[in-house]
Amino acid sequence: MIGYHAHIYYTPETRPAAEALLAQVARAGLRLEYLGRLIDRPVGPHPVPMFEIDFGVEEEPAVVEFLKQHRGSLSVLVHEVTGNDLRDHTAGARWLGQKLELDFSALDP
Repeated sequence: MIGYHAHIYYTPETRPAAEALLAQVARAGLRLEYLGRLIDRPVGPHPVPMFEIDFGVEEEPAVVEFLKQHRGSLSVLVHEVTGNDLRDHTAGARWLGQKLELDFSALDP
């Protein structure tokens, strides 16, 4: 396993909460590999707007705990990164909050 991605989902109504969480993540001092921007449309397998956080295996406990404490009502998908996108978004995934239906046809096995 290479690491993890977290996708934080929002709607037009919850966009302010997503903006606030993105700013909190940026200030938190977490060791991240990538901190994305708000993407205001569905992309790839993601059915609603989201932003992405990438982090290493060692950082997983701290990042997930931070997201648990600060996500509010936002849904978060945390998934492994192994190189098998379909597996990573299914068997290698867990949800914080409400589970959303992903578009698996957009993923390479």
